[in-house]
Amino acid sequence: MPRARLDAERARRIDEPFPGGESWRQAVERVAGFFDELPYAYDGRRVLIIGHVATRWALDHVVHGKALEELVDAPFEWREGWEYECG
Repeated sequence: MPRARLDAERARRIDEPFPGGESWRQAVERVAGFFDELPYAYDGRRVLIIGHVATRWALDHVVHGKALEELVDAPFEWREGWEYECG
């Protein structure tokens, strides 16, 4: 999908799935389920997670309690070395 269309549809797709895909909320919930498993598989260890924007939104939602509606509308600001500490 062209970036301009993605940007135009971003807020609408919070709960409405993309054609043939999932909504942002579904993607964030799926990724958040992975986070629930991390303490059991990697307790006390550092983990590198590579993903896309829904992965970052899931981290901000789960770890920092930010609303998905806030994250979808927030401007993207690159940071070197994104770190999150859970639990």
